[in-house]
Amino acid sequence: MDTLLHTPTSMAKRPCSFPSSPSPSPNPNMNNQLDNLLRAFLNLADSPSLSIDHSFEHLLESSPCDADKSLLIDRALKLGSFLLEAGKRSARKRSSVHNSLTWALPPDLTIKVLSMLDTQSLCYAAATCSMFYKCAMDPLCYANIDLTTVVPKVNNAVVSTMIQRAGEALL
Repeated sequence: MDTLLHTPTSMAKRPCSFPSSPSPSPNPNMNNQLDNLLRAFLNLADSPSLSIDHSFEHLLESSPCDADKSLLIDRALKLGSFLLEAGKRSARKRSSVHNSLTWALPPDLTIKVLSMLDTQSLCYAAATCSMFYKCAMDPLCYANIDLTTVVPKVNNAVVSTMIQRAGEALL
């Protein structure tokens, strides 16, 4: 990767070559280095004067051929996608823990309350947070639902999902 950080000394084009990324290692030292690298990279977001765009453009300009540039762009997009998904996953985990700590009722009572809701309200409740979604997955929530009434925004797919979730509770 160092070869891409420096401009070539001669004007002759070098063959396209971009070293492949190392495979994950069970080495704790390597994981520690990766943690430190990620921490340093994430700290860049706090620096308004630093331009990642400019640095990335400079890196692309220093690449000897279009294949290397395409590979760098693909890797940047892949890394960005990995970071975005990891951030979303971590945010969901944190909010789930937060919801379960701040919600006063235990899950069995929450399920009891959800079982008293109508179809549309249960769908809305299940969409509010991961904790309610998990509670709404319990078949007992669907035992008292009247699937014969027409409710706006509840189509056949929603009714089918509710029937599957309710399972034997409907019998």
